[in-house]
Amino acid sequence: MNKLPFIQPERELHYNLGILLLILGSLAHTSRKKKVLTIDKIQSFYFLVTKPSFLNKVLMLANKRQISIDDVDYYTVDTLSVNVDELFDRERLLIMIKILSSKKYLSSEYSSSEGFLFELTDAGKYIASKLESGYFRKIKLFTKQLSSLQSQSPSKLNGYINTVLKQGV
Repeated sequence: MNKLPFIQPERELHYNLGILLLILGSLAHTSRKKKVLTIDKIQSFYFLVTKPSFLNKVLMLANKRQISIDDVDYYTVDTLSVNVDELFDRERLLIMIKILSSKKYLSSEYSSSEGFLFELTDAGKYIASKLESGYFRKIKLFTKQLSSLQSQSPSKLNGYINTVLKQGV
């Protein structure tokens, strides 16, 4: 008997690159055009956007408006059994950033106070604008809600996330 491979969609490279493109496209600048996406913020936003129930709890702690989440997003294996390694696995994020940069979808700028700040190039914005179907539609809604947390420092974001992790889902 042949064994079918078990594919974890959340581990698929192109899916993850799409999520990263949407985060960069939506959250790289504040409404006043200030660049805000450091590696730490990208990592925190990535964690939150892929775990909407955590996102809502973080929004609640930050006194921000929560979003309506489908039951299908609340009751997933990933939400019920949280893998916090993603929050600290910088290597995976750096690989994805290198891939986007090598395709000329990403640019970075160094700030002495913030470190490297990332944003999409015009080519990256074009590709991100094409991600409209399936789960990417939800990711866009989640990133839109995350914009209310753009002004938070990475340590403040991580503090919210740690509080939610301690409380449990």
